[in-house]
Amino acid sequence: MTNIIEQIRDEHRNMAKLLDALERQIAVFSEGGQPDYEVILGALDYFLDYPDRCHHPKEDLLARKIIEGTDTAGPLQKLEAQHEELGILTRRFAELVRRVLDEAELSRSDLTRAATEFIATQRHHMEMEEEHFLPLAETALGPEELAELASELTAEADPLMDPDAEARYSNLRDTILSWEAEAHG
Repeated sequence: MTNIIEQIRDEHRNMAKLLDALERQIAVFSEGGQPDYEVILGALDYFLDYPDRCHHPKEDLLARKIIEGTDTAGPLQKLEAQHEELGILTRRFAELVRRVLDEAELSRSDLTRAATEFIATQRHHMEMEEEHFLPLAETALGPEELAELASELTAEADPLMDPDAEARYSNLRDTILSWEAEAHG
């Protein structure tokens, strides 16, 4: 069984790739160009679904387990509130994209600002988790506790980069992998 902390780190890497792809499309949009809305909508679909359904519950479960055994409750209790804030930002950004696609009156700067805030907040949150939360989890929880926690969670793979996972992300995954190949090739 894969270590729950490594699963979270893998998911963070996948989300970072998705944020890079989204940022790339928002740059095209903000410069007056026509972005790939399939990439934007796919990214939003992912962020509206997978983190709240699978990723954040892992982190929240780890945080609750750490709180049980330590005096670090304060910062860890903020984690769930941050996850809720991320959901609000995601839904707000998604609504603005829908308005653009519906050809509603909306300035490019409004959408760009919402996208920039969404991307920056997502990145900042993941950095905090990588630098503070996950190292704390590694030291506070032993292998048995981590295995027990992993058994309480769904074994669903991150659909973004798993070719055997949901087909609805296959075009997005292929686009991201293509851009990565271009960058390294």
